[in-house]
Amino acid sequence: MNSLYDLTQDFMQVQSLIDEGGENLQDTLDSINLAIEDKLENIGKVIRNLDGEMEMLKNEETRLADKRKALEANKKRLKLYVEDQLAITGKDKVKAGLFTFAMQNNAPSVKVTDEKLIPKRFFIKQEPVLDKKSLSEELKEKDEKSMPGVELVQGKHLRIR
Repeated sequence: MNSLYDLTQDFMQVQSLIDEGGENLQDTLDSINLAIEDKLENIGKVIRNLDGEMEMLKNEETRLADKRKALEANKKRLKLYVEDQLAITGKDKVKAGLFTFAMQNNAPSVKVTDEKLIPKRFFIKQEPVLDKKSLSEELKEKDEKSMPGVELVQGKHLRIR
């Protein structure tokens, strides 16, 4: 069986022969067209099948992410419980079988109490970010030639129903 590419090439060759005055080729063109339609239908079925698999994988990703978050929360809860129990008993270190539980100081971190009092040299300067959505809306409302440096472009995509 021919590929869609081969069928398209055959269609274009027969079409050019018809355009050059070839007669009795319309039946050939019609049969190639039917073969192309069959190929496209099969491609559409494959795409739908892939859509279903992608949706299933998205759902599985969500389920696994939820499960991971639940495990992370459980771990955090258990660690907080141990911290509380060590604090209540006044112990900083306990050896328990295979494990040693010890309270340890974290690396120092910055706590900002009043941002206005901090010298400007500690602020990161950022480049402005273009708001393409607002720009698009204004271009649609006004004549797009009124704004140099930008144009509204209309693209196309394949839609399968």
